Amino acid sequence: MYLFFLYFFFLWLAVQNLVLPWVYRQRLLPAEVVGILMASKEAVLALALCGLAYRFWRKDWQLMAPDKFALAYTALLIIYLVSGPQFLGGTASFALRMISMRSLVSLALFYFWGRLSFLTLRELRHFLWLVVGLQVCVALFGIYEWFFLPTAFWSNTVGLGTFMLDVKGLLENRNVIDGLPSNMFQSGLRRLISTYGEPLAMGIASVFPLLLCTAVCLRTSFSKIVRNFWLPAGAVMAAALILTIGRESIGATGLGVLVLFWFEEKLRHSALPLIMVGVALLLLPQVWTYVADTINFREASAATHLRYLYSGWQQLPDMLVGKGLGEAGGWAFSLAGVQSEVGENSYFELMSQTGILSVVLMAGFLFALIRSALYYSRKFSDPLISAAFVAAASHILARCLAGAFSPSLFAVIPLASFFFFCGAGFTAVQRAVANPVVVAKRILILQRSA
Repeated sequence: MYLFFLYFFFLWLAVQNLVLPWVYRQRLLPAEVVGILMASKEAVLALALCGLAYRFWRKDWQLMAPDKFALAYTALLIIYLVSGPQFLGGTASFALRMISMRSLVSLALFYFWGRLSFLTLRELRHFLWLVVGLQVCVALFGIYEWFFLPTAFWSNTVGLGTFMLDVKGLLENRNVIDGLPSNMFQSGLRRLISTYGEPLAMGIASVFPLLLCTAVCLRTSFSKIVRNFWLPAGAVMAAALILTIGRESIGATGLGVLVLFWFEEKLRHSALPLIMVGVALLLLPQVWTYVADTINFREASAATHLRYLYSGWQQLPDMLVGKGLGEAGGWAFSLAGVQSEVGENSYFELMSQTGILSVVLMAGFLFALIRSALYYSRKFSDPLISAAFVAAASHILARCLAGAFSPSLFAVIPLASFFFFCGAGFTAVQRAVANPVVVAKRILILQRSA
């Protein structure tokens, strides 16, 4: 029953930005009720953590380095939420502070939900199949809507722009243009948005499942039949990712693949094919022009990114303590029109609100995740879970580097299932290794392989 609930919850996260705008557009529910449904995921997350908190004191699992960093990071954000206005003189409303808090802390909370879920190894494998299968379905729908559905489907039938203005409270001509998300077109080209209702979220959600498919295809421990399923699944997600025209996610995927080959000790043997694929892509005039304009910062969005980065570095001395939750960053701009000039960078986004200590703690959490994921990928013999751990480590490292050019580290919905898996995977392996039956099976496998 609990596993079914998890499946439904993460399915809802993937489709809510399609279903809720349509419900509101058809006037099936008023804006207030739709807003409550939109916020239900935070309520579910809070209830799940409260309901599972008693497991924190159980003896069949143990705290790890990522847990300690995540606890310290969460505690610091709570201090800023409660005490920030008094000590920092902030003027942001409590609602805006809560929204900013939610976006910054969700990665740690979903991780802890996974840690305290106590999934078995079998349940963990099923969850991985869910993550990949769901993303394949979302990618197929995205490809369909990109090729066959007009933009009027999103503006008139689904009512995406109206939903963003009336329910989310975003701003006309900043976040919404002509009833559509303002970033739905890039250099005159339509971008795939699928059920996420936004190209950046769709791109971010594609990276980990795509890296997992790559990790499975690289491992000879999987049968040819199994790999023949994962290869087309990866191809579908890769096609959808490219159609999002999301530089950050496409770059993170490419970097993640290189890191994955490095972790799997296959980079030296695969360098030539990877270079050939890269050169072939650059030979396409559209790709070469887009890449060149991005590198030279001639493209409008790239120029904006550069301006924000430059402005962020100039303001660095003033951000060491932070201005308070909701006083800077993306949500302050989208909901209150505050021009903090530090957007498009995950670290400046965090530091501008909660200071440099929060960045240190978050970086410690992420790098501890990488270390733990690599450790378990090499020590645990289950092929799918081991491949998922090395894909997770590659994903985090690529995402950390890409975070310098994007606030994607705090993309709540597209990264929820990933951080949940990290937590659930660590606990499942810890509890399995502590089980005498599992230990005996591992010894038997080692004896047979010797």
